[in-house]
Amino acid sequence: MYSGIVLYNTEDISPNIVLEFAETLFSALNIPITEASYIKPIIRKSYNDFKFVNISLKGLKRKINLQEATAFDVLNVLDDTCYLRLVYYTEEFGGTSDIYILYDNKLDHDGIVLELIKDFSRQNYFSYGIKYSRCKSTNNATEYAGGFNFATIYPYEKYHFDEKKLDDNKRLRMIYTANIINQHHLEIGVDNTTLKDWILSDTSHGTLEKLSNKLWLWLVPENELDNINYFLGQLGLLISWKLPTPEPEKPKRRLP
Repeated sequence: MYSGIVLYNTEDISPNIVLEFAETLFSALNIPITEASYIKPIIRKSYNDFKFVNISLKGLKRKINLQEATAFDVLNVLDDTCYLRLVYYTEEFGGTSDIYILYDNKLDHDGIVLELIKDFSRQNYFSYGIKYSRCKSTNNATEYAGGFNFATIYPYEKYHFDEKKLDDNKRLRMIYTANIINQHHLEIGVDNTTLKDWILSDTSHGTLEKLSNKLWLWLVPENELDNINYFLGQLGLLISWKLPTPEPEKPKRRLP
């Protein structure tokens, strides 16, 4: 199985810092970067597009240093299977500035990926982050990160995710085992209290760890995810949550 981490609104983090972190990540997981590419704009008569251009890691560093590349992709691929991928998107290519990290769970010994993300979050600011699992491949994890190709994690989740509907830190995508939230998220109203106080009111709601003056790590027990998603989803705080569809009642067996 594969997992993914998405860091949203990373426009204040330079490509150099992200590439340096990518090298740290691959090295910590004891796996080499086998492929690299940068995103190149394509100017057409009727519309603009972009494409990934393969390049050596050394060449990618040079282009970033010369400010000839801002968005990029580094991977570990073996026998046509991708085991680890980090993608840095920027707004100039039609979306938002985000970092995707997709990886094979077998690489993540002792939760080292999350520990590296915590260290990264202490030194760099982004608005929101999630860690999810239950993906069949890095492609599937990438699709979920971007909210396309009908990729979902939960059975009570909408098929399409629109990042713009996060409403400037007023709502969350869904609740995951690891959520990196900012000071504005902590002030979201939950019934008659704030999200921060609601989390701290009961151990079943998870734990909060301060990473910096602006970011906190909210860890949620796996066995509480369904309950918490349902509760906060009904309050309209989760943009991807939908009311679970009841399973059709099985026809009763007729006695002979």
